[in-house]
Amino acid sequence: MGVGVLLAIVGAILTFAVRANTSVINLTVVGIIFMVAGGALIWHGRNGTRRKRVITREERPSGATTSTSTVRQTIEERELD
Repeated sequence: MGVGVLLAIVGAILTFAVRANTSVINLTVVGIIFMVAGGALIWHGRNGTRRKRVITREERPSGATTSTSTVRQTIEERELD
């Protein structure tokens, strides 16, 4: 998420603060592209990631002398706003 914030800041500086005119590149357009890319990275950092936790445990029925059975459980966690 830090890279997204950095891109958005650099894009805002290029778009609104730099007044240089070049015939090769339009700094306003580059700044807008950086701000959009930074916003996309910030959004992905907040909403696009999921955490997955795998729990493995052995269960033995009470009073049984048989072997244990392994149970595997996968839990996906996602933060909601």
